[in-house]
Amino acid sequence: MFRSCLAAALAAAILSAATTSLAQPPDLSDPPELGAKGMDWVKLSSGEWLAGEIKGMRDVELEFESDKLDLLTLDWSDVAGLSSTAVRTYRFDQLGVFTGTAAMQEGQVAVRTTDGEVRRFPRESLLLIIAGEGSEWDYWSASASVGWVLRSGNTDQQDFNARAHVRRQTPTLRSDRNYTGNIGEVEDVRSVDNHNLTVNMDRLITKGFFITLGSVNWVRDPFQNIQSRTTIGAGAGYDIYRLPTFEWGVGVNAGYQATRYVSVQGNGDDSDDTFALIPSTRMEWDVTSDVELDAIYTAQIAMPETQNAFHHAETALSVDVWGDILDVTLALIFDRVETPRTNEDGITPERNDFRTSFGLGVSL
Repeated sequence: MFRSCLAAALAAAILSAATTSLAQPPDLSDPPELGAKGMDWVKLSSGEWLAGEIKGMRDVELEFESDKLDLLTLDWSDVAGLSSTAVRTYRFDQLGVFTGTAAMQEGQVAVRTTDGEVRRFPRESLLLIIAGEGSEWDYWSASASVGWVLRSGNTDQQDFNARAHVRRQTPTLRSDRNYTGNIGEVEDVRSVDNHNLTVNMDRLITKGFFITLGSVNWVRDPFQNIQSRTTIGAGAGYDIYRLPTFEWGVGVNAGYQATRYVSVQGNGDDSDDTFALIPSTRMEWDVTSDVELDAIYTAQIAMPETQNAFHHAETALSVDVWGDILDVTLALIFDRVETPRTNEDGITPERNDFRTSFGLGVSL
């Protein structure tokens, strides 16, 4: 009888312990070896911890590299905490830029600066994490695509197109360089020759709002009777949506525009100099982890002769074929000149130019 009672008691104790273990999972509030030298830790909103290296945070996405999981892109909203003993540069909205080690928990980011001072900030104010102490190499990113079409037989034709985007972004400044070019020949006679280059510099003022300190746009398209069109301006903009997989921003600049024509009819002036209003918008959408859709639109409206306006729009669909480095890109490009200038031969160019390009792209 005693043995039966003892066995029943032991069974009940084991069952109770197992039930308690299942009902109360182990405490994951602290990862093993937290703060281990040369290792970063990131805590997900699920309570899981990842060990590896924080590559940086930008555009509400955290890049994290793990030996087992390789390079990960995590939504900032899914990151509940982190601990890093490596020196990095942190930019906080309207609060400044600080360099040092950091930890985040319970909605607070604590940075121990290189002089030993500990500064604490709300996590929602964190805009950027740059690996290292903000060396020049850390500020740059780039992407480019090229395409070539060759036809032979009854008609010999060659078409070449190129697109490139280079960005330098520090904790306070963002500079973009965009280029689109198309060259084509039919029976060894040039049939397409257009180039569009834009350089601009923005200063980030607060979350979502920026001032364009300066922008330059240069266009050449002899088949539109444009020898060159140079526009210099400045203005401001706002990022309306800034989500992990979707961004949409708008901007308005004002500037000066100088247009030189290849030729003009009669004794007309072969140049136009005027002030211009320059509205623009840009959208970036990560449709899936391997598919990205980008679109931009810019207008240059002469003032006060608003009928002298130019429009430029691009849409590019990119699909990764080798990690995040190599992709195939399909681009649609549209240009419109509201009032084309008639050349010396009495030919008035068409208002609209529409082009498609397909090629291989790389991202760095």
